[in-house]
This record gives sequence, C-alpha cells and structure tokens, in this order.
Amino acid sequence: MTGRSRGLVRPGRVDRFDRVAACAGIVGGSVMAIGSVATAITYRGADGERFSPTNHFVSELGELAHSDLARAFNLSVIAGGLCFAVFMSGLAASRPGWLRVAAGGVGIVAGVAGSFVGVFPMDNIGRHTRAAMTFFNLGWIAVGLASLDFVVRPDRRFPRPLAIVGLATVAAFIGFLREVRMNTSPDGALDGPVIRPAVWAMPTLEWLTIIGIVGWVMLVGAAWLRAGVAGTEFAQGDAA
Repeated sequence: MTGRSRGLVRPGRVDRFDRVAACAGIVGGSVMAIGSVATAITYRGADGERFSPTNHFVSELGELAHSDLARAFNLSVIAGGLCFAVFMSGLAASRPGWLRVAAGGVGIVAGVAGSFVGVFPMDNIGRHTRAAMTFFNLGWIAVGLASLDFVVRPDRRFPRPLAIVGLATVAAFIGFLREVRMNTSPDGALDGPVIRPAVWAMPTLEWLTIIGIVGWVMLVGAAWLRAGVAGTEFAQGDAA
C-alpha cells in the first residue's frame, strides 16, 4: 500500500452503508424540496392568498383544510425525516470519537420527530406541535455537533467549509426558537399578529432553518459520495 492510499475509503460492507446513508440524505432533501415547492405553488390560504415563505409557516403546506397537496407534502415530510435519521446514523457510524455518537443519537431522534410532523399535520395541532418542537429543539444540536466534529476531527470526505454551512443553519434554528419563545403566551399558545404581515420574522426564520438543514444534509451527502467513489476508484487501481 502506498503512502497516497493511506486513509482512503475501501470497498466493503462499511462503504455500502456509507453510500446508503449519503444517498438517504440526498434523496430525503430532494423529496422535501420538491414537495415544498410543488405544494406552495398550488396553495391557497383561508383568505385565498398565495403561499409566501416570508409570512406562512412550513406546516401550513400540510394543513388539510387549506392545502390541496397537503397529503403529498406530509408524505414528503415523513420521508425526509426518516431519511435524515438514516443519514445521521450512517454519519455517526462512519467516524470515530464521541462527538459523532452524540450527533448521531440526537439526529436519529430529531429525524423521527420530524417524520411525525407529517403524520400529525396542523389539523391535529397538539401532537403536531410536540413533534415539530422536538425536531426544532434537537435538529440544531445534531447539525452543530456534526459540524463541530468536522472541524475537530478533520476528514477528507467532509471538507471544513461544510461546518460553515452547519453553523449558519444552527444560527437560523436558534433565531427561530428565540422568536417562538418570545411569542408564546404563558398558557402555551403561540401569539401572532391579527393581520398577517408581508414579512413576518417567525415563519421566515423557520423556512431558513429548513432550507439550511436540507442544504447542509445534501452538501454533506454529495461530498461523502464523491469521496467514496474517488476512494474506491483509487483502491481498485492500486490493487491492479
């Protein structure tokens, strides 16, 4: 084995699981993106308004009472959440150290909770809120720990710039959670303006968190796959 080949990914059972996990992240993110855009295009609210990410919450796309493609959107959320859980479990299994274990464990729970956001749409507001807040409270921790791990434990498969995307995503999560806390009454009800403004901080930040986590997962998955293919090709050439 040459010095150049040291540390490269080798074909085998672990590599196949890596590819499954990386593909799960890319597929889950793509399904979420397509489901969101398609549903937003056809959406008409209670007042006949079109959907806008600056003043409509993500979950409104899955509200059966007003969204024509609500069921399709909710299915995309379920698929996206489960794919995120698979992605985070694979990411944890592919790296050493305790940070990856913590990131993977939290990420799996966040992904499963995210899938329940689709199982219980806004029409079932109690269960929907519990599932959504579990995802938002854990999602930033999973992304933050994994991104920190990329910096603390360098790995050619996961370039450090991915941590910058992760940090931006964490900031969006924290900003959204802060808005939720500031606008939640003592009885737990979410207070909002009587008239929906053109730009509303809370739903805008919520959309930034979703765009951030989907983008981060897809970028990490793409880098992971690209590095795995390169490592396999080099290993095969080395063996020859």
